[in-house]
Amino acid sequence: MSLAEIRNEIDAIDGEIFFLLHRRFRLALRTRDLKPLTRDPSREREIFNQLKEKAARFPLLRKNFILGLYREILRESRRLQRRSGRDKNQEKQT
Repeated sequence: MSLAEIRNEIDAIDGEIFFLLHRRFRLALRTRDLKPLTRDPSREREIFNQLKEKAARFPLLRKNFILGLYREILRESRRLQRRSGRDKNQEKQT
């Protein structure tokens, strides 16, 4: 495989990552109306426990890297949910 082919495949994977993140955030927004608070510590613990198990099966993915990455993903999910909730509250007031 040539360098150009490898780079093309990396670019395609990056596109898939963007698509999947966008899809994940859309689903996170849908959960906003189904739970009382933006943050759900028990669900986050469940996610991190699953991630630790999954990371053990992928030797190139360091556990700390994956956990840090998902902390950022969850932080962004909460930010989007809070923003969405605020927007809905503003709509109700007008």
